[in-house]
Amino acid sequence: MKRKSAITLTLAAVTASILAGCGGSSDTTTATTYDITVERGPVLHAVVIDGDGRRATESGNGRYSFTEVPVHPIYAAGGFIDLDRDGVVSAGDINNTLLLLAPEGEAATVVSTVALQSEIRTWLKEQFGLSDEQIDNATPDTDRTIAAVSDEIYAYCIENNMTDPSRLTIQQMEMIQSAVAARIQAYLDSNESTEILEEQLVDALQIPRLSDEDIALVESSGTGMGGIIDAVAALPEYNLTEAQKYTLAYMWNEEKMAKDLYLAMNETSPHQTLYNIATRAETQHEAAVEALVQKYDINITNLETYEMSYSEEELRALALGQFSVPEVQALYDTLYAKGSQSLQDALEVGCMVEVTDVADLDTDLETAGDAMDLVMVFSNLRNGSYNHYWAFDRALKALGVTDGCCSLGEEYCKTAEEFPAQQGGMGHMAQ
Repeated sequence: MKRKSAITLTLAAVTASILAGCGGSSDTTTATTYDITVERGPVLHAVVIDGDGRRATESGNGRYSFTEVPVHPIYAAGGFIDLDRDGVVSAGDINNTLLLLAPEGEAATVVSTVALQSEIRTWLKEQFGLSDEQIDNATPDTDRTIAAVSDEIYAYCIENNMTDPSRLTIQQMEMIQSAVAARIQAYLDSNESTEILEEQLVDALQIPRLSDEDIALVESSGTGMGGIIDAVAALPEYNLTEAQKYTLAYMWNEEKMAKDLYLAMNETSPHQTLYNIATRAETQHEAAVEALVQKYDINITNLETYEMSYSEEELRALALGQFSVPEVQALYDTLYAKGSQSLQDALEVGCMVEVTDVADLDTDLETAGDAMDLVMVFSNLRNGSYNHYWAFDRALKALGVTDGCCSLGEEYCKTAEEFPAQQGGMGHMAQ
């Protein structure tokens, strides 16, 4: 199977004449934000994406903001449940192991997640008197009935090793109907806060709490890649097509190429932008794609039949500048030949790589279809490429290249509307 990709256009562009620059600006304007609350207790550092794969930026205390009107359903995966409500991940908090959804409204809770199924939504309304407004917008911290229903369903999921409450059936819900009713009454009668009630549930379920050592690890590794990889594991496993499998195998090589290329060019023309993007961002991008490759047990080198399984040993055996896809190998060799000539050439190659990556990812997002784990990773990679483009653009201007990336010609000249700068996510660390 051959991939028709913007990557082949770059090969031709490298050998073509460099055209005169065009206009363009990286200035951004303040945009209205659209907020979503993710809560068991407040969920910190989750990966939150809408139905089109756009990622929200964390604004604190379980709140996440989109810069455009989000498309429902909204997915939230990974992160940490802030049991003590201090606004930071601290010892005594717990990992969030559930995929939470907001089928409508502004809250992603356990209740809204199970209400993705219209039959269960109707059951919640008929059996417990919940309204659509409560289901879609109330949280455990603001509504004791929602807290009780959420806690009982959460307990069922933990006890049955379930990570996706949206897959609960009406029959399973009916099995716990009396337990839900009893917990609602107990919560309404209790003088304890829903925060204390949740902590009591966590202790009763014997859920491990984060230690000081766990917190140190979180702080040292950051939350970008970890959040994405946790979310990949939490999202359902989809029945991938051959085209989707090939895309993942190809993309892993492409992300490795960007990392290897920037590292190699940094050896000949050292520059902080090259080093930061390679070591902080592209390394994370490669790991995020590999999480998908591992999840679906795809062999990177066997791109025709996929009969062999994922092999970490095989991937680690690929040396710097070595790839299992011939097209990617050819692109690396061509780009390195240009980028190794001077620092300006290296930074210009960076612009070219990121424009190519965005074009490929636009196609990849279409290929991803309804597989939300693929959509989530691909959209985050694209956000990272937006940021990387502007980092290379700034570096070129600081070097005296007035038009930055636009000096390469119209194909590589992007505006802030075309390549919006992203806050948060894996790409943000590259700046």
